[in-house]
Amino acid sequence: MKGGGPAERGQPDHYLVQHVREALAADPRVGELHVEVTMAGDRVFITGAVPSEERRTVIAAVVEELLPDHEVSNHVTVEPISGVPEVEQLG
Repeated sequence: MKGGGPAERGQPDHYLVQHVREALAADPRVGELHVEVTMAGDRVFITGAVPSEERRTVIAAVVEELLPDHEVSNHVTVEPISGVPEVEQLG
């Protein structure tokens, strides 16, 4: 097992969850605000939907980097953006 820093050891789960959410939002590789993070013991569950498999993989990598002593269970789904966005015509 890898040694974790203060952010990984001795912190209540809700602090770790918030830390992971903030990291996913701030990390330029991810920039995701709509990924849910929950914890149960040494397991971290990530759920949500992203537009590509690459983004899904990077999200798991970021969580693994932040919490190396935890098992990451990646339940993020890929839902590609399809179609042309609708533009509302005003007036």
